[in-house]
Amino acid sequence: MVKYLLRRRAYFVAPEIPFDLMIEILTRLPAKSLMRFRCVSKLWSCLIRSRYFSNLYHTVSSSRPQPLGLYMSLNSVHWARHLKCDSMELCHNPGKSDLLSLRKACIYNPATRQRLILPAVKSNIFAQQVPNKRVCNFFGHDPINDQYKILCIVVLNSKHRLTSEYWVFVVEPGGFWKRIEHDDDQPRFPTRQGPCINGVIYYLASSFTCQDKVYCFDVRFEEFRVIQVPSEVSKYAYSVGFIEHGGKPAIFDFTRIRETGVSELWVLEMNGGTWSRKSLVLKLCQKHLVDDVNIMNLRMHDTGQNNEVILALPNTCYLLYYDLIKNDLRKVDINRESPPDQRLNIYVKLMDKGENIMPLEI
Repeated sequence: MVKYLLRRRAYFVAPEIPFDLMIEILTRLPAKSLMRFRCVSKLWSCLIRSRYFSNLYHTVSSSRPQPLGLYMSLNSVHWARHLKCDSMELCHNPGKSDLLSLRKACIYNPATRQRLILPAVKSNIFAQQVPNKRVCNFFGHDPINDQYKILCIVVLNSKHRLTSEYWVFVVEPGGFWKRIEHDDDQPRFPTRQGPCINGVIYYLASSFTCQDKVYCFDVRFEEFRVIQVPSEVSKYAYSVGFIEHGGKPAIFDFTRIRETGVSELWVLEMNGGTWSRKSLVLKLCQKHLVDDVNIMNLRMHDTGQNNEVILALPNTCYLLYYDLIKNDLRKVDINRESPPDQRLNIYVKLMDKGENIMPLEI
């Protein structure tokens, strides 16, 4: 009970808000407010930081309509003063860039603005004094054990021979890098990051001689499964996108969109790894949007729950949104005001699946 002092020294006793009702109210608040409310009391701090409340908050925020969040990573902080876009918030995450290296991965939570730099991967490949080393990191979630994991693939390209190592990091207090074995008769390097669906990380991987394959990594059991890519898919791996479509992994092949106006959508069915094909024909009134586009430089960055994929060119200040359901292409301009004398390289990521306020701890 809470007592309030009235003017005549009388006390008015107000009933306390039931704890379950307080939790219900807190799940409706913005993540930014919750980060401030951790200072109210130890009880609130423990509640908001608990895994139970984090999961509940994510479930509630995922069920209600969310504005589309578009996050752009710029190659230079100087561009922040020269770019603007309607309905876009430009945030600067301060930090020393020298903390990041080839061996280290960084996790960033847009909801809490928290950044976590993981320990360096102790790969044998890094010890070799040769060039052409590559590192790819994938973020996945195991819904059974409610664990978040990082899959790190270290690849060495030496004299037309690929060597690869696979490492896994569990994002939790006391987490560490653990090397896992994968019987790969012909090592491949990842070419396209894909989604994590129902506890499985999907990505495209290629070799020097063979066509791309889809690698499926089970986050819970830390095991791989390999699926052959349809032979009709373009051999230019960097000109295709690997996305989530209708809750399934899919390949979006847009290599002929400028030439013929046709794109191919290949959806991986869950019954045995078969592929279904859908052809998308660009509307004639929108053909001019890709007439001057160099397809070899066009990159697909991400897709959202509204089935729109983002296409972008390097050193340009606009994005192309392709709606795979309505078969509609639109252009979004990012205004440039007195830009610095350097190229603009951006990495785009969509966030529209609800906010997660889980604290990042290792």
